[in-house]
Amino acid sequence: MVRFILFRVLQMLAVLLGTVTVLFLVLYLLVPGDAALALLGNKATPEALDSLRHELGLDRSLWVQYGIYLRNLLHLDLGTSYVLNRPVSEVIAEHLPATAYLAGVALVFESVFGIGWGLVLASRRTAALEILPVVTGAVLLATPVFFLGMLLQRFFGSWLGILPISGMDGVNPQHVLLPAVTLAAAQVVVVAAVMRSSLRQEQAKPYMLAARSRGMTRAQALSRHGLRNAMAPVMTLLAIDLGVLLGGAVITEIVFAWPGLGRTMFFAAKARDVPLILGIVLVLVVIFVVVNTAADIAYRFFDPRVRLEEGYGG
Repeated sequence: MVRFILFRVLQMLAVLLGTVTVLFLVLYLLVPGDAALALLGNKATPEALDSLRHELGLDRSLWVQYGIYLRNLLHLDLGTSYVLNRPVSEVIAEHLPATAYLAGVALVFESVFGIGWGLVLASRRTAALEILPVVTGAVLLATPVFFLGMLLQRFFGSWLGILPISGMDGVNPQHVLLPAVTLAAAQVVVVAAVMRSSLRQEQAKPYMLAARSRGMTRAQALSRHGLRNAMAPVMTLLAIDLGVLLGGAVITEIVFAWPGLGRTMFFAAKARDVPLILGIVLVLVVIFVVVNTAADIAYRFFDPRVRLEEGYGG
């Protein structure tokens, strides 16, 4: 277990270093635009542009800038935002709670409805229940996030007038409901499909047949005995989805004017605020990698079958 944890930690550090390197090269080499020009505008004089580039360190070579960024990163310094003229860490700390709140509610919605739907699909085999998830899943996966968000705004906000269509009011559930549903809608179908598949695999195992022979219905046997054993792949999927929800909230936050990291990164990209973009993406990657590493460690710790299979394989 100690070897496994050390290996995953080293793997996590390698992923973070690779992420920083790739993002740095992409933002400085492939993304068009000039940060100084974006800050001062088209009417700025060449002297003013050169002065600002020197002040921001943009007149240095790419590798010198990269080395300085890595050195600062080792001291947990994410730099200073060009546009806001504030430390990037302060900006992230200000907007991260809103994104975490949105992603957390979306994950709860995804877990409850996805697992419940999968349990229904596995326990009741009817033609309607077989066709419904396929059709619903195809529609939700094919619907762009921004379009689904605007549909929900139009129906629940404009027509019915029962839910606010934008903004955030603390932890008021009315404000988070529509963006959370928009963010999690497609993943509910994915979780339900994984849950159904995992439960149906458990149905053919001897302990489930023994439960059915004692007079339990299929639904009772699944909920009392099969559900716990079928949760392992679903928990792994949900751990991955947490990172996906955090990073994929950009469009949802823009549509609903949600003051989170995704919306902040969108405006930073428009202004070519490279330190802020790098800092936000790096924090999201750290969260994603840490959550998935913790899920892998917990999965290996709580499920002895994984350790046994690795032992036999080794």
